[in-house]
This record gives sequence, C-alpha cells and structure tokens, in this order.
Amino acid sequence: MIILQFKTTINSSRTNSDWKTTNKQRHRLNGKPAQQTWYTNGQKRSEQYYEHNLLHRLNNKPAYQAWYPNGQKNYEKYYEHNLLHRLNGKPASQIWYANGQKDCEAYYENSLRHRLNSKPAYQAWYPNGQKDCEGYYEHGEFIK
Repeated sequence: MIILQFKTTINSSRTNSDWKTTNKQRHRLNGKPAQQTWYTNGQKRSEQYYEHNLLHRLNNKPAYQAWYPNGQKNYEKYYEHNLLHRLNGKPASQIWYANGQKDCEAYYENSLRHRLNSKPAYQAWYPNGQKDCEGYYEHGEFIK
C-alpha cells in the first residue's frame, strides 16, 4: 500500500494535513494521526486517527481530539472501527468548556451508551462546575 501526504490550505483560518492511501482512504499507522488541522496562530486545532477510512485507535488513546485556540482541550473521543468505544471504566467521549471545566462525558460500548454497576453512562455540568444532569444506560437502553 502506498501512502501519500497532502498538505493544503483550506482558507486563511487553518491548514490541513491528510494522509491517504492511493484509493483516497484516510489511513496512517504507527501511532500517528491521519488528519490534523491548525489555527493560523500555529496552535493545533484537531487530530484524527484512521485505519482504512475508519476512525480507529487502540491502547486507550483517543482517535479524535480537538482544542480551542487558547490550547485548552475542547473534546476527545475514543473509537474502534468507527464506533465510539472504551471499556476500561473511562468515558469514550468527553467535552470541555473553553474555561477548562468539563461540559459532559459519556460511556460507550460499540457506539451504544453503556455503563454498569449503577453508574451514569452520561453526565453533564454547567460552566461553573455544578452538575446539570445524568442518565443511566445499558446497551443503549435508557434505564433512568
């Protein structure tokens, strides 16, 4: 398989770096992202890990991450074969406000909200840190 790298400027606000195979699938191995974007100030905007055009990253590392222009993390998501998935008791999706306070987190198994042991599979907070809501799910089914 031949892998090509393309760097193009989409517009004045960011630059992209894409790794693609000869059949135009996003794909990159060896623990490096297949797609990255940057803000014009040089701060990384996002990075995504793909295998055969599917969001995918193993070893308990996020496949999709993004940052605010100030460098604060915006979100991270864990995928296996294009499915939101993380099993080790940690959330598969996390989002933060620009001030660094966590906005929400969700637990997924094969893209279905899922968490056992009477723990919430979804939680959200207000920008001040006060809890907004939580939901309990098993295999995608809402429990309470």
